[in-house]
Amino acid sequence: MRWLIVLPFERPEHMGVDFRDALVGLGHEARTFAYRRDNALYKNRGTKAAYQLWILRSLERECLAWRPSLVLVVKGGPITPGLIRRVKARVDTLFLNFFPDNPLWMIPFECVEAYDLFFTKERYALRALQAVGLTNLHYLPLYCVPEMHHPVTLTVEEERTLASPAAFVGSHYPYRERLVRELAGYPLRLWGAGWQRAASPAVRSMVAGGPVWGRAKLAVYSGATLSLNHHHPMNDIVGVNSRAFELAASGACQVVDLKDELPPLFTPGKEVLAYRDLAELRRLLDYHLAHPDEAREIGQAALKRALGEHTLRHRVEEIIDVVEQRFGKR
Repeated sequence: MRWLIVLPFERPEHMGVDFRDALVGLGHEARTFAYRRDNALYKNRGTKAAYQLWILRSLERECLAWRPSLVLVVKGGPITPGLIRRVKARVDTLFLNFFPDNPLWMIPFECVEAYDLFFTKERYALRALQAVGLTNLHYLPLYCVPEMHHPVTLTVEEERTLASPAAFVGSHYPYRERLVRELAGYPLRLWGAGWQRAASPAVRSMVAGGPVWGRAKLAVYSGATLSLNHHHPMNDIVGVNSRAFELAASGACQVVDLKDELPPLFTPGKEVLAYRDLAELRRLLDYHLAHPDEAREIGQAALKRALGEHTLRHRVEEIIDVVEQRFGKR
């Protein structure tokens, strides 16, 4: 099949580029089209609307010229129902959306309805949208990419600079700072944007560095006895974030707040450490920091589960199966 992947940015390690590579690996034709790009016109309020209109016209021309069997949009807030209707009127194609965040919060309702298939990681959103009559929905969790997410053996220098008893990788937000402040006194190191600006001196003292990517991020994951993963309170209502799968594929022992959709994906107590409140979080940290061998066993069990059930290839194959069930072979 011929796929056009419409994605925010065409960058290595970013969602969308990985879909293209997975589809090509399965024998499909695939191209990418970036709708945001690194362009000041997109971020400038005075020029954003005109820039988005230009992008939409460029995307329409690309669809008409290349005539893909399927257009897979990753997130795609700027992609309008009008664009979808115009292309479908002239090209025998299906528009799919893989939405990695909470669609009830981050995309207009009319845009959700415009797609032939809309994939969401949030069963909460799926139920809410089905309740008002939408039938184009399918639950699909996020995933890991084994080529990008895997254990590494740290060098002597990485042991010195990146290893820690407990680590958190992610940008600073006020709610995260409030959580981390409650963990003052634990050997927790923070990596990500904005933490140096934290209001709490105790939190600033935990900062190990800025954003980490590629090998450095894997070294942080592999070099920590425990890796903290606290979900965004609005973005992850009952669903599980991408970090859960990245950590699992890296063999990390993940300490994560319990979401409704977590147990079917990773078994609490065996493949992840899940907590419901701060008291339970502290108990898990206390015990497993003192028993690192048990933490490593949990990380290895998570790695096995991630590779067996939760890779991008598993998700792409499910997307293709759902398309064929609903619309036949393309």
